[in-house]
Amino acid sequence: DRVVIAVSSTMEATGWEQPLPKRLGDDLPECRPEGYRVFVDVQRSGPPVVWALGADPRGTLYAVGALLRNLNWAAGRVAIAASLDIASAPRYPIRGHQLGYRALANSYDAWTPEQFDQYIRELAVFGVNSIENIPFQDASRNPLMKFSRREMNRRMSEICARYDMDYWVFAPADFDLNNTALRDEMLEQLEQLFRDCPRMDAVFFPGGDPGDNPPELALPYMADIAERLLPLHPDARIWLSLLGFDKAQVDYVFAYLEAEAPDWFGGLVADTSGPPILETRKRLPARYRLRLYPDITHNKLSQFE
Repeated sequence: DRVVIAVSSTMEATGWEQPLPKRLGDDLPECRPEGYRVFVDVQRSGPPVVWALGADPRGTLYAVGALLRNLNWAAGRVAIAASLDIASAPRYPIRGHQLGYRALANSYDAWTPEQFDQYIRELAVFGVNSIENIPFQDASRNPLMKFSRREMNRRMSEICARYDMDYWVFAPADFDLNNTALRDEMLEQLEQLFRDCPRMDAVFFPGGDPGDNPPELALPYMADIAERLLPLHPDARIWLSLLGFDKAQVDYVFAYLEAEAPDWFGGLVADTSGPPILETRKRLPARYRLRLYPDITHNKLSQFE
């Protein structure tokens, strides 16, 4: 009739009168980054204890999510199987979802920050650890949008900070980077965004869709973004997709990365139309990461329907 639920963000639980049951091995799922274990401990005096244990704060959040999904709810009661014992760790380090507060969305353009908070929180308890916002593209507004883009950009960063989720921004240059005035204007907008946001982990610059700038212009522009980003968010990095680049331009990018090895560069984003993923990983210097960017949400011509 009575069950204790204990949540801990480390494998060494504290503040409990009896020690946590041990499992042997350093490579257990609950010991890996963002891993967790949820189990029912009945081998003790007193009421059973349901443990939700994380290897780190993110793992603890995922443990709570797993616990909620394994509870059997009914009117006036809740139950959990005494045999429950699950452990999991993510296979991929980046597990994200793009949410852009803009008129084109046909859904969350009408949302409030509280609705974004709920949606992002629910993504988190299912294991998502990254949110990518579209802060500037599609500047048009509609009557459904209750807040300014600037306000929602900041609020989404605050939400990600609250749940320890990485905050990405999708920041294309849908203009000719030879246009100095437009280039400077966008850099100023980005710096204002970086100052507004308490959390910023990555800026994604797409090579195309939108944008049609060669890497000879795109890479120096990304370096200028980094000059404005890193003093405010030292751990953040700039990412690039090869979408729209021809073979010579792709070769230029890889040659640049080999020769310059910029510290501000985080990695490549492999999307729907770039070079093959295995080839990209093979050519990309090992110090840089590769993010898969599958298209799963278009009603027509979706990469994964």
